Amino acid sequence: MIETPARVTRLDGGDAWVVGAAPSSCGACGAKSGGKGCGSSIFARVLHADEPEYRVENPIGAQVGESVVVGLPDGALLGAAASGYLAPLALLLLCAGIGQWFAGEPGAVTGGLVGLLLAALYLRRRRAPAVHPVVLRRGETGCASH
Repeated sequence: MIETPARVTRLDGGDAWVVGAAPSSCGACGAKSGGKGCGSSIFARVLHADEPEYRVENPIGAQVGESVVVGLPDGALLGAAASGYLAPLALLLLCAGIGQWFAGEPGAVTGGLVGLLLAALYLRRRRAPAVHPVVLRRGETGCASH
C-alpha cells in the first residue's frame, strides 16, 4: 500500500476531500524555526498556493481539519504510468518503425504522428480500473503544507 499524509478539508457523504501534505524530503523543516534550512517549504507554498483537493473514501470517519494517512493499492501507480507513458511510447515507436520500413524517413515521421494519435485515442477511450484512494488512519502531516 502506498501511503501519504493529508489533511481533510471537507466531507461529502461517506467520502472526504483531502489536500496532500507531503513531508519535506530532507527534514530541514524542523530547522526553519532557527532560520536555517533549504526553503523548500517556501517554494511549495509559492508554487502550490492552492493545493488541489482529492476525493477519497473515508471508512474511519475522519473529520474536517484532521490529519490523516491516505493509501493507494500497490500497483495502481505502476499501472497508470504504464498506460500513460509506456503505451504511447510503444505506439509511437511501432508506427514510426512501420512507416520507416514502407516509406523511409517521411514514413517514419508520419507513422510516429499516427502512433501518437492512436495513443491519444486509446487513452481517451480506455476504461481505467476502479482504484480509489482511501483514508487508512489518523496521522501526522508534514510541514510542507503549512
